[in-house]
Amino acid sequence: MDFRSLLTEIPSGRERELLIAEIVKSDSHLKTLLQLALHEKDPLSWRACWVLDGADEKRPGLARKYIPEIVQLLPSLESKGALRSLLRLLTRHEIPEDDQGLLIDLCFNYLVSELFPVAVKAHAKQIIYHHVLLYPELKNELIAVIEDQAENNSVGFKARGNILIKQMEKL
Repeated sequence: MDFRSLLTEIPSGRERELLIAEIVKSDSHLKTLLQLALHEKDPLSWRACWVLDGADEKRPGLARKYIPEIVQLLPSLESKGALRSLLRLLTRHEIPEDDQGLLIDLCFNYLVSELFPVAVKAHAKQIIYHHVLLYPELKNELIAVIEDQAENNSVGFKARGNILIKQMEKL
């Protein structure tokens, strides 16, 4: 299957679902898509990530064995759209211990940077929150960052941040 050609144009919802169905069937298709997602430039990169995220959502755990590779390549991603989809994918997975430190640091950097869109920040917050459950010492730092960044971001950022803060206060 020639994913490069198929992703050259933005797939419709129906086309995306057909691509996802093919990826779910074959590990070699998943590897090909992952290579496009992590090593190509936009718009191919974000489209591949969008489909990859959808495939992993449709078949939970599909991308599990690629999590370390994804985490290690996040710093080199230039595409904000690809980053958004990959962080969304990562919110559904347990992160291997060896990759947690890097991912948490990246997510805090995404949260405080003006360079990243709210959707990236939303998924970064969720990833850090999952790690607060493992490492309670992160709680105060995450709360401080959410409160500090609330004024610089959207109403949705602030609302979701408040929900996470209330959940963390119960811990």
